Amino acid sequence: MDRPVRDSLRSILPSVLARELGERSPQFGKTVFMKQAYLLQEVYKVPLGYRFTLYAYGPYSPEVLADLDRAKFRGLVDIDYVENDGVFRIKLGPGAVETGEVNEVSARYQCEIKRLVETFGSFPAKDLELRTSITYVWNMVQASDKGDDSEVAKLVHELKPHFSESDIQTVIDELKENGTIGFPLKSGT
Repeated sequence: MDRPVRDSLRSILPSVLARELGERSPQFGKTVFMKQAYLLQEVYKVPLGYRFTLYAYGPYSPEVLADLDRAKFRGLVDIDYVENDGVFRIKLGPGAVETGEVNEVSARYQCEIKRLVETFGSFPAKDLELRTSITYVWNMVQASDKGDDSEVAKLVHELKPHFSESDIQTVIDELKENGTIGFPLKSGT
């Protein structure tokens, strides 16, 4: 994908997801936005061009937050701090008018966005943290051609000890069933 199209897509992504997830997501804030951008790129293959690393709450890219800040500056989204919850909430801003650019880019990836919303739109941040962390580790293990489900569960548990290995395995099974992660992993030697 050429850079202008990618940049155009990234510039409107916050308003597109605010429109699609604003009412559906129980916690549509910065963390959920980060995880949804990760899933769009890594699972649904929307060419956003972000570079993700594994961080405290799962996959993270500072570029995602920079794009979110630019969208706020342009009035495409509003980001409010909800003091009693201690979280940020993202909603459509006054500048989020459906332009030709928004319509064209949204239409181009409408199917992927719809699948993202249907599969992951109702999860709170903590549940998305686990799902995206598993996906990230799964892709690392698969790329190294070593490991299996139990190896992924063990690695994720080491990184995220606040999730039990049995809960992690349950989510691995869910992600395999809904096609988020490929299967099977090859057995390590």
